[in-house]
Amino acid sequence: MARPATPPAPVAAEPTLPPLTDSDSTFAGNVSALNGFEITISKMAITQAKRRKVHDLAENLLKAHTANQKTLSALTLKHGLELHEEMSSDEQQIAEHLQTESGSKFERDFLDLQAQASSDALAMFQNEAESASDPELKAYASATADTLQTHLTDTMKLGANKPSR
Repeated sequence: MARPATPPAPVAAEPTLPPLTDSDSTFAGNVSALNGFEITISKMAITQAKRRKVHDLAENLLKAHTANQKTLSALTLKHGLELHEEMSSDEQQIAEHLQTESGSKFERDFLDLQAQASSDALAMFQNEAESASDPELKAYASATADTLQTHLTDTMKLGANKPSR
């Protein structure tokens, strides 16, 4: 049986803006990895959550983080920075463990992970909104911080434990 042809690798557009600072590049890379993690565990929750409200939250998170990744990737490509969504080894282990859970244990751990991730990301985005050197990245960080606050509130309403700082 013939294997389908491998699609050509995307060709990166020539940067139209100067490179991002190291700090802004690090922020973008961290956010991209976090989006990958959030997308992965949200997909799990869509299939594994028993409560409809947790399922609905997971669908909203999947949509939000997918859109966030597209926005961030488009922004960084203007500066010649191509992002990857690979999770850290710690995030990979957490996702693999979560995959083995079901029922109320899965939901509780998923909500706690979401609350902690939203809280951690919120601090990171608020810092970037204050300190980013690129105006477009600064505006992106500010707008996304508001969304992350909503995600944190939503997970807490569904029973997540208060995140540690």
